Amino acid sequence: MRRERGPRVAFVTDTDVFRDALAEMLPRYGLTVVERASDANVVLVDVVAGARVSALHDVAAAEPETPVLAINVRDADPDVLACIEAGAVGYVLQRASLDDLADAAHRAVRDEPLASPHVIATLMRRVAALSEDGRKGTIGSLTSRELEVVELIEQGMSNKEIAAQLSIAVTTVKNHVHSILEKLKVHRRGEVAWVVRSSGPGA
Repeated sequence: MRRERGPRVAFVTDTDVFRDALAEMLPRYGLTVVERASDANVVLVDVVAGARVSALHDVAAAEPETPVLAINVRDADPDVLACIEAGAVGYVLQRASLDDLADAAHRAVRDEPLASPHVIATLMRRVAALSEDGRKGTIGSLTSRELEVVELIEQGMSNKEIAAQLSIAVTTVKNHVHSILEKLKVHRRGEVAWVVRSSGPGA
């Protein structure tokens, strides 16, 4: 039996040939292929020209602690933004190489930026607009403990590290994170810092 090495990757695609090819090639890039999204460090969702963005949303909602990458994305702002708004932490374009895909998977696990400066700027403007439309008030709905968790999330801590810092169980941290995501109306941990910062002091 081959020893697992590197981040664990799961695929969501309707194309068996595509899945089999990636499963064959990605271990060469230090990635371990697993069957279930719940066992993965990052999930790759094949959006096939935008037709399966809903599948991406479902995976992101089901596995809020696991980074989700949209792959096979058309190089068009509406397609890219739709994927990110559906919960993807980043995207890999249709014309990208296998090297690009593997690099994106590793970066997603490290929580590094996975969008172009242009896309990031567009997303930041949307976050600011949402704050002006009423999202800002939701910061005030966080409990004191949830605010502590938010501060530690902003510092890049994992759930296990937050649990140790606050002397609480990891399951309790997960419950707090789930509540924070719901109250701030976001899908991913990485969006929490954006919302809090865009809300400004005294929110």
